[in-house]
Amino acid sequence: MNLSDYFFPASFPVFEKPVNLPEKYTLGYAIQRQNAALSDASIKKIDVALIGVPFEDGEYSNNKLSSPDILRGNLYQLSSFNEKIQIADLGNLKPAKSKKGIYLALRDIVEYLLALDVIPVVIGGSQDLTIGICEAFKNERYFWLTVIDSVFDIKKGVEKSSSTNFLTHIFRNFQNLFQFSLLGYQNHLVNHLFLEKPEVAGEHLRLGKFRDNPFLAEPILRNSHVVSFDFGAVKSVEAPSAANKNPNGLHGEEACQLARYTGLSSNVKAFGFFEGQFTKTESLSPKLASEIIWYFLQGVSQRDSIVKETVYKTEVEGLDHPIVFRKNEISGQWWFEISSLSGETLKIACLEDDYRLAASNEIPERWLSYIQKLDSF
Repeated sequence: MNLSDYFFPASFPVFEKPVNLPEKYTLGYAIQRQNAALSDASIKKIDVALIGVPFEDGEYSNNKLSSPDILRGNLYQLSSFNEKIQIADLGNLKPAKSKKGIYLALRDIVEYLLALDVIPVVIGGSQDLTIGICEAFKNERYFWLTVIDSVFDIKKGVEKSSSTNFLTHIFRNFQNLFQFSLLGYQNHLVNHLFLEKPEVAGEHLRLGKFRDNPFLAEPILRNSHVVSFDFGAVKSVEAPSAANKNPNGLHGEEACQLARYTGLSSNVKAFGFFEGQFTKTESLSPKLASEIIWYFLQGVSQRDSIVKETVYKTEVEGLDHPIVFRKNEISGQWWFEISSLSGETLKIACLEDDYRLAASNEIPERWLSYIQKLDSF
């Protein structure tokens, strides 16, 4: 694939010089150096590719500086990483003749990068672009999608895909969607009956419960292949340029924590950030958005390359076989194994609490829900 056919290249000279750091210590300096050495042959050596997609529900942004560009200008001013991570900026996706054409172009790009073991970070644009990212995972046997949002973007009836109903399209067209999770949603904006339907049943985490214990989100994100972040999940006083404004929502540091959990997960293959309508006159929103992206990148830079596992086989009364748990002694992370009736085995991220329940002769609810899901999938 010739990526230059798909993109307008990133133009570094148009971005402002850093304010708080000498330029050589900034992320923008590191990315510009990486871009200068980038070629079709060397792209497989990078770890992360930034992709700007300045489309709002299919409409291309003709502004001199689109929302992805304004976000970039802030991201480039932040600190580079001490850890070894190679990041390139592929630029902004060129216009397509139709909305479907945008999704297909994004699919082709993500597929190509996945084959090279490069993580695409898609900076939108509207959240329906998640469809294009997910299209690249149609051959994944058990596909996991997590959306960070204050609302549930689904509608009844037949409508063209948009930022307000893109999940309807995904639920209808992705038969390999094994798990969908919604994080940070608000009770007064989401009818609980929607989340109880079999096709969307998953590990959903409302805002209040997340705030009581942010670590509950970690295993959900650790299981995910794609994470799609709607900037409207952040409360509007901290994100005034979000397309969908809400008086309540995630605090900025909570949004950054979720992004870092996402980056740390070696299972996450693509990350999308959407629904920021940034302007040059409002500086708070793009600063926060750039920090969210930065913490995702930091997480990627700190992914565990060494795994030292201990296996625990726990007998629970009423079960024919012990529950198999695995613990990474380096990171402290836990998983359990589940097997289908046909003999397939999956490794599911969990919490130490799940192991302790099993060790006290109780069937963990998380384990039971996944074994039932796998048998019915």
